[in-house]
Amino acid sequence: MKRKMLSLLLASCMVISLVLLTTGFSLNTGASVSDAAKGTAALWDAGNTRDKIVVISDIHLGIDDRYTETLKNRPLLIEFLRRLQSTTDVRELVINGDFLDEWFLPVYYPGYTDARQFYKDVIANNQDVIDELNNVADSGIKLVYVIGNHDMTLEADVLQEAIPKIVQARDAEGLGTYYTGDRNEIAIEHGHRYDVFSAPDTVTNAELCGNEDTILPAGYFYARYAATWVLEGRPKVEKDLPVVKIVPDKTDTDQYGAYIYYSLLKNISARMTPNESLDEKIFDMHIAGFDDAYTYLDFYPAQQADGTISAPVLFKNIQRTWDERQRLNNVKVPNSFLQAVSGTLDWEYFFRQAKAQYLDNAKEKVDVVVFGHTHVPTYRVTGDGKYYLNEGTWIDHNTDYPDATRTFAVITTGNKDTAALYRFMEDGSVTDISASISKADVTFDYKAVENYGDDDTQARYVEVSGLTDDNIQAKLNEELKTFCLWPTFAAESNTTYDIMPVFEVVAGDLLSIRTYNTAYTAGAAHPVNSIRTQLFSLTAGNKGAVNLWDFIKDKNAFKQLALDGRFGLTVAGVDGEITEEFRMAAYKKLAESIGTPELATQFYFGDGGRLNVWCDGENHATGDYWLFDIPVVDLEGLATDRLLPIIETLKNLSN
Repeated sequence: MKRKMLSLLLASCMVISLVLLTTGFSLNTGASVSDAAKGTAALWDAGNTRDKIVVISDIHLGIDDRYTETLKNRPLLIEFLRRLQSTTDVRELVINGDFLDEWFLPVYYPGYTDARQFYKDVIANNQDVIDELNNVADSGIKLVYVIGNHDMTLEADVLQEAIPKIVQARDAEGLGTYYTGDRNEIAIEHGHRYDVFSAPDTVTNAELCGNEDTILPAGYFYARYAATWVLEGRPKVEKDLPVVKIVPDKTDTDQYGAYIYYSLLKNISARMTPNESLDEKIFDMHIAGFDDAYTYLDFYPAQQADGTISAPVLFKNIQRTWDERQRLNNVKVPNSFLQAVSGTLDWEYFFRQAKAQYLDNAKEKVDVVVFGHTHVPTYRVTGDGKYYLNEGTWIDHNTDYPDATRTFAVITTGNKDTAALYRFMEDGSVTDISASISKADVTFDYKAVENYGDDDTQARYVEVSGLTDDNIQAKLNEELKTFCLWPTFAAESNTTYDIMPVFEVVAGDLLSIRTYNTAYTAGAAHPVNSIRTQLFSLTAGNKGAVNLWDFIKDKNAFKQLALDGRFGLTVAGVDGEITEEFRMAAYKKLAESIGTPELATQFYFGDGGRLNVWCDGENHATGDYWLFDIPVVDLEGLATDRLLPIIETLKNLSN
């Protein structure tokens, strides 16, 4: 599953040292450049041939400046577009989805019936950006739009009226792939086609609404809910969500898939808690085939009277419609609902999809794949010289990758393509971030132990390649494999494990890895879940390279915060209310564990400005783990110099 229970859950503050590339500027004051762009420096020293395709995505322009994720960066986007016009080797600018945003709206935004007018109002609210895009098209640069999930209901003629010269790539309702390059060797799509929560869904609610126009997927409803929480200041509100107590057997792929879908929403919903009540009809829907008002509980899966797991109203039995959705959405290489829902929060899943759908697909002659959607800039060079890129985002605060916003991809097309990722800086320069994103061509692959378990139960581990020192790489891979597979070494003969590692690079050269482990024991009433975490050094090849206490200078003060119960607490295997006696016992256990080698490495920096610390649990249903949720502002006075910049970044994100 990726590094996050939603990178909506495990979004991490990556403090990666970016490799700075100082770029020169050249001037272009040709007649085709807009008056505002005349005399503006180019993005780089341009060559003599228009052979570069520039790709940006996830701009998320909103209908109201109160409800937009791109406000501070909007004038910088305009400056970028002006410099682009002066860069004479640029052939195309591709906007790869989530350009105009219909999803980042609070639930209290007034209901509306005219989606066309909604987008026209978004355009009017961002007319300065639209004007500059028209200037780009007039400058001789081909301007292309690929549809995304946040603007999947944007009708082609509405955008065409605003930007007459724009070329639109659409191949199914709410979807599109754009092929370009000298040999049509570049495939650009937003990436939501493979996301259970974000792929167009005209199937699941068709019977409920009596039509097949209900294109908006489950992610739309959750996005409105999460946007409300953000705009309300991320309140902590207790929510009495339905609890599924019986875990289906994994051989029942239908109900086990429904359970995994429930589990994802449960974890997300426990963190994103707006003030609105669960039974309040907050979704007033009169667009895209919907014509009713719905509560959050209408959308949330629960155990139904017949014992099956399903949402009661919206997206009932969503696991049963995925195959049909993939067919209607023109997915070239379909996968199972279980694979898709498990990959929702795993950014590596989208790399795997890029390979399956394009790079490794013999029917496709593609050398470069560019996705958006995740907001996480990604640069991968595969062994055969092909590329997978994610161009990132232009939103003001990139929760999933705090060190990078205003990022974009550049592909130079020719007999053999080259590609890079850049960041547009506030002073108008561009920085090549390809090396820092790729860690100098370091790649991470998931491996599975052969002849272990079945298609659903696997023992997986992470393998690193591309390190410059072969000895360090061999040492690191041995330790990574041992760490990931450790539960299988200690397992009884009748117990098998489903092990899913997730990871991120933090503080420059540290690999933070977690394994989500589910133990299946013959005859047991239910599986047992656990999480293990560890830090590894990419430069030394060893584990325990740094721990949490290297970031905390006043450990006694931190211990007192724990004893005072200042931290949020989540307990695995326990649903419903946690008693105060139990809560204080957990805080005491954390305080007693401070400084131990095992606890010190079990942490990550999450979204919402928080530090998350794992601790072994006890005295409850399954005895696996506790998760403590710590506001970083509580640590400011306790932090070393190394932690302070991380705290500052997270504070900005939480605001």
